[in-house]
Amino acid sequence: MNVSSPLPCSASASTDLELFIEFAIAIPSMVLYALFFLVYFKSFQLTSSYYLIFFVHSCINIVYFVSRALIMRVTSFSPLCQWILDHFGHFEYTFTPLYFLYHYTQHAQALSIIAININRVFAIYFYNSFTVLQYTTPILLISSLLLPLPLTWHLLISPVKFIPSPPVLAMDYARIVSYPGLSVLHLIVDTVATGIVAATSVLILAQMKSLQKRRKTNEHSLIIVSLLLSFGLLLSATVQYLIHSLPRQSSGYFFTLNHRWIITDFISLFPPWSLLLLSSVVRTEVEPFCMQTAISMVVYSGS
Repeated sequence: MNVSSPLPCSASASTDLELFIEFAIAIPSMVLYALFFLVYFKSFQLTSSYYLIFFVHSCINIVYFVSRALIMRVTSFSPLCQWILDHFGHFEYTFTPLYFLYHYTQHAQALSIIAININRVFAIYFYNSFTVLQYTTPILLISSLLLPLPLTWHLLISPVKFIPSPPVLAMDYARIVSYPGLSVLHLIVDTVATGIVAATSVLILAQMKSLQKRRKTNEHSLIIVSLLLSFGLLLSATVQYLIHSLPRQSSGYFFTLNHRWIITDFISLFPPWSLLLLSSVVRTEVEPFCMQTAISMVVYSGS
């Protein structure tokens, strides 16, 4: 049975423009992710544990962005908004898997950023011990993927519904089990992750002077990438604090809720750009691949 929401959807051409801008930013980033994946599987230069963890982090980012886009952004386009609200504005399970993925991957993002930074610490302090990286990398990856489950498992059995978040839509869930609020859990995870990442960054920077010149250049590029990811975590923690502390139904609450996509997109979509811009190793691998692809396309179009 269709149940209309007490508040109608108020999406308009201006909110649609904002959504178009977001997707215009996302498409080149997704192409760059795909390019990184192709190079990663073909290159012998990107076999270190750092790039493996970055690959997993990239997969998490893509799943997060897609799940969020499907339940929070595409549904808010003005031609769809009211229809979605009329048909899915009551608690049911159609979007429960996507809602779970959205929150699961948000935690996994923070944990995989921790994994990237811890990996850099081990790479610098245990440079001559291949065994340390060999055994710690699987632990870091498994932890990044498993630890979010205790924080989000209850969403798998929770019905969800779309609610107005003027002028667009948001999603709410019914608590089947008693559990801390999602904003509280995200605030805790993002804050702890930011602290751990800051501590590991200090450890890395403290050891930079003792590195050989070639290694220092490589590590300098990777640590800048990590610091940019850390900055995104700090912004995310700030947004989560505002969402948790601002009064519900207030204009400030809705403004923060509806514009946090700027922060989440920075965290999700900026990593491949930062790696390409800052890592000469990645650029060295990407440029020939792009040239080869372009030549192949020209030859194919001319045949």
